Amino acid sequence: MQGQFCATLVGSAIALLANGILGDGVGAQTNDAILSLAGRWAGNAVLVPASGPNEAYSCVATYFPADGGSRLTQNLRCKSANYQFDGTTQLQIAGGKITGRWQDKINNLDGIVNGTVKTDGFDILLSGNFFDAKMTVGTAPCQQSITIVLEEGLPIKEISALLKKC
Repeated sequence: MQGQFCATLVGSAIALLANGILGDGVGAQTNDAILSLAGRWAGNAVLVPASGPNEAYSCVATYFPADGGSRLTQNLRCKSANYQFDGTTQLQIAGGKITGRWQDKINNLDGIVNGTVKTDGFDILLSGNFFDAKMTVGTAPCQQSITIVLEEGLPIKEISALLKKC
């Protein structure tokens, strides 16, 4: 079960964290930033467990913005030596707020997303069947840096990732 939990958490978190390029403000600038997500992003993530060695993942995300940037669908696949994730995220962006749902196709799990767009990225709360986590995303041209800190008492402490498009 811990392997399934780790794969689900990494995948759901990265699925949402990869959306970190959002941060140009609200309104038209935010919609432009959402539209710029279109296409394929790739990178690496590291999971820091409560005990034991870190786990490295490689990920590929494909984005499909719609409705002028007010909706975003993401397909995400992540793999490590021991686990994999194949997920979909559906997000709505309005007035500087982010809401949505994620689904893990392999483990048949899902959860919700709530967050706020900021000028340099966003802050978000990830919720699922087995966890709550706070995520901070920083953006720069062509890349996104992500840090996720999980609630205490879980087998995972933190996840960090770097995804690139260019």
